[in-house]
Amino acid sequence: MNKKGAGRKIAEPVLQSAVGNNIFRNGRIIELTEGEVLHNEHESCKALGRVESGRLRLTRQLSSGREIILKEFSPGEIFAELIVFTGAQYPGWLIATEKTTVLEVERKRVIEHLKDHDSLLEFITGISAKLNNLTSKIEIMSFKTVQQKIAYCILMNGSLPLPSVTRTADYLGCSREALSRAISELEHSGAITRASGSLTTKNERLLEELI
Repeated sequence: MNKKGAGRKIAEPVLQSAVGNNIFRNGRIIELTEGEVLHNEHESCKALGRVESGRLRLTRQLSSGREIILKEFSPGEIFAELIVFTGAQYPGWLIATEKTTVLEVERKRVIEHLKDHDSLLEFITGISAKLNNLTSKIEIMSFKTVQQKIAYCILMNGSLPLPSVTRTADYLGCSREALSRAISELEHSGAITRASGSLTTKNERLLEELI
């Protein structure tokens, strides 16, 4: 078991910029209102995108109608950095969580930009960071209970950000009710404490026993 702080950042965005600003110079500006769809899962990707302001979420709809948030993109974050080369379909719906501005650059221009060695290295470094984050999420999903998922995140990072119950529940792959119940039980047992919008360790031994 790695001690807290030794693992990867799990609940925070990575890849603030996989490529430099030059590639987005004179890119296509897209203004979105809250709830507006940028791309859907039936579209083939033809461009690399970056959030300039606001927030995007990548979601999938379950047959029950429930929306699962796969990823949220904050200002400066890039999306479609892999599928822009293959032209594959988007893995879900890209929807504006609030009023959002996006820049997009067509595939041809991306390829031209990456002919430069330094730009290519920067891009690959960003991709590696994002894959690390994906690996962390797969590890989280391998745990059966919500308490185990919370314990794992806290032990690996020292804390689990709790921007809202809904967002954290979506990240952990559980319902809001299940998350709230698990947090209450862990607080009651003395394993964790809640402060400044985060869950942190109160008794590391109790957390380690969970996983």
